[in-house]
Amino acid sequence: MTPPLSPEQLLLIADKFCEIHRVQIRDFSALVAAAAVPGARIDGIRVHADAGKAGEALAMVITRLEPLNNLNKEFGAVCQGIYHRLTL
Repeated sequence: MTPPLSPEQLLLIADKFCEIHRVQIRDFSALVAAAAVPGARIDGIRVHADAGKAGEALAMVITRLEPLNNLNKEFGAVCQGIYHRLTL
């Protein structure tokens, strides 16, 4: 199963990441869009084969959408790791 990630959960992760790494959120809508990725479904059918693939997609989308003003690749990797731990 690929559980969803709420925008609020991703915002909490982003806030902590920004505090630690001294960066800022530059695009809140990009965070909301990225949060939708792990639990994405089309007509009720999961888009991702498993939670591992969903986490990879989350990291990729964060890197591409650049919701932070810097360190988006690192933020994506952190989010992937947290998502993986949430789905164990």
